[in-house]
Amino acid sequence: MIFEPRRMHPVAGFLSFLKQLKEIILPFIFLFFVGPGDDFETYYLLGACVVIFLMLVFGILHWYRYTYRIENGELRIEYGVFIRKKRFIPIERIQTIDVSAGIIQRIFGLVKLQVETAGGGMQAEAVLTAIKEEEANQLRELLSRSKNHQEEIETQHTRVTYQITPKELLILASTSGGIGIVISGVLAFLSQFAEYLPFEKLYNTIEKYVSLSILIYIIVLIALFLFIAWFVGILIMTLRYANFTVVKREDELFIARGLIEKKQTTIPLTRIQAIRIGENLIRQPLGYATVYIESAGGSLDKGEDFSTVLFPLVKKSAINDLLQHFVPDYQMQDVENFVPPKAKWRYMFRGMLFFIIFVPAIVMLSYVFSAWGYLGLLLLPIGAILGYSRYKVAGWSIVDDQLTLQFRFFSKVTVLHHKKRIQSMDKKQSFLQRKKELGSVRTFIKSAVTGKGFEVKDLDDSDCWVIWEWYTKRNKNLTEEITVE
Repeated sequence: MIFEPRRMHPVAGFLSFLKQLKEIILPFIFLFFVGPGDDFETYYLLGACVVIFLMLVFGILHWYRYTYRIENGELRIEYGVFIRKKRFIPIERIQTIDVSAGIIQRIFGLVKLQVETAGGGMQAEAVLTAIKEEEANQLRELLSRSKNHQEEIETQHTRVTYQITPKELLILASTSGGIGIVISGVLAFLSQFAEYLPFEKLYNTIEKYVSLSILIYIIVLIALFLFIAWFVGILIMTLRYANFTVVKREDELFIARGLIEKKQTTIPLTRIQAIRIGENLIRQPLGYATVYIESAGGSLDKGEDFSTVLFPLVKKSAINDLLQHFVPDYQMQDVENFVPPKAKWRYMFRGMLFFIIFVPAIVMLSYVFSAWGYLGLLLLPIGAILGYSRYKVAGWSIVDDQLTLQFRFFSKVTVLHHKKRIQSMDKKQSFLQRKKELGSVRTFIKSAVTGKGFEVKDLDDSDCWVIWEWYTKRNKNLTEEITVE
């Protein structure tokens, strides 16, 4: 029974060992290559074997000393090899329950269960790295609902199901920012090991069969590089979001995804703090968006800026219907109130200010590369265009008890707030804003570690007061600031 202290599967000890090994493997490799002389390598390898053996012993001891149970409405965990620690988590504080299965867990028919609470910290509050799937399901049922949850779950039926289509998965992968990360990673690799790569030999080999000028060779090489990066990016996103499904049962959402590592997340509807809709620069013209859940809990393991992906890629026109079925308290609203024209130059100046920090580098490039370096000055009009696009997007809307804020940094973001879920609101006005009768509104919700805020800048001061009065009709947790820019 889970009401008695239990240990995880022994595989948990090996997984603990692998986690420690992963953290030190890069320093080990670095020291191996930079170490002085053959004698150092001999002692180094001997010392490395001793350290790895001790880490394996520590992993086994960690598994043996780690126990968990449910008692008096709490998940109780005791752990620690040298210092015994206890952690008691009240069930009512639990916000989300994630179940995942990596390659090693799947080999042994196991899963990993993570429990997150509101403000629990940078990591999940409790992690059971290797337990039986049946036990994980039983724990999830006991932790996510009342004492009668097990009887209810047997009789309830699936109300609504969403599953990503192959077409949407391909578009999601092709338009993801992950491709940019892959390109950056490959460029970083090339910068470190370019001298060891046989570019000249490759060029000579190609030239034997095809007559190419050096310019065409470079263009082909760049095109090939971009294609490989695009393919790798698609592969990564496909592995992450393949088989993505959302199932709504009663008042809970069950989100599952992954091909190699399968993940499952349980989120009660009552724990949802806001809905965030993101449209990056590629997806927005295509009419696609990603929908996130902002819930009262989060960890670094979750990724996605401590948020949970509800719909990875959907047509913007279909968001309302999906929200109505899965999260009926929130509805996509058209933003009707935008920042006034007198705020346009403030947005454009802030856009250029973002790139002004690169001006010293541009001056140095101009000195070294003559006229070519001045091309870097194009960043300033690009910043102005970016600022103008932010100006055109920023706005708000209120319908009944829902506040919609819309803004942009690079991606366009729309946040749907329910009044009772807003923890606090700031109405701010700087000295320069007062001269133009402008102001900013920032909302805060209970999410991640210290909460999360969303701000729309340079609204008309009268609009700020409308939002303020709408919120004050029920809430008193407010602050008003006057700052100097």
